[in-house]
Amino acid sequence: MAEQDLNNRSNTLLPIIGSEFVRPQPSDLTIIGDTVKDANGDQVFKVKTPLFGLHNKRILLDPNDSPIVTMKMKVTSKHDRWQVYRGSDLDDKIFTVKRSSSAQLKTRVEVFLKHNQAKEASCDFTIKGRFMKRACTIYVGDSTKVIAQVHEGDKSLVATVYPNVDCAFIVTLIFIFDLINIAGTGV
Repeated sequence: MAEQDLNNRSNTLLPIIGSEFVRPQPSDLTIIGDTVKDANGDQVFKVKTPLFGLHNKRILLDPNDSPIVTMKMKVTSKHDRWQVYRGSDLDDKIFTVKRSSSAQLKTRVEVFLKHNQAKEASCDFTIKGRFMKRACTIYVGDSTKVIAQVHEGDKSLVATVYPNVDCAFIVTLIFIFDLINIAGTGV
């Protein structure tokens, strides 16, 4: 996709997790296992699964191993609901991610920001994709406005994050989308 096309798609600032993770230009990220690297090959994020405790928790870390967000699956949810908290503080919820329905051929996941979690009448972001192809697109709400795209690379996932979009937010969504899909396959 041409850079000009990417720049025209997203022109509003979307700092969901933090403005320090927002870039004015498109960002290409490569995800290999639990490590996320930028186009220069520098590690920008890492996802840690705690050794002790429940396996339904992941922590997104910066390159200095400081926690950015904690992702926690709600165990009793039929829609594979994940709750995301700022840092390691489970009292500061930022957003919730859930499968839109329990039975799907093509995965559709909805994201509800903190202000919208009580009602959940309409989602703030949508992720649509196919697990077998390991590809997805992230949209603003139910619109056609794309803010990121993910496809499978050579033993990796490659994400293009559109301009002015929070990269930490997108990486968190990609990991949760992958976990929801794995859970949906019975693995």
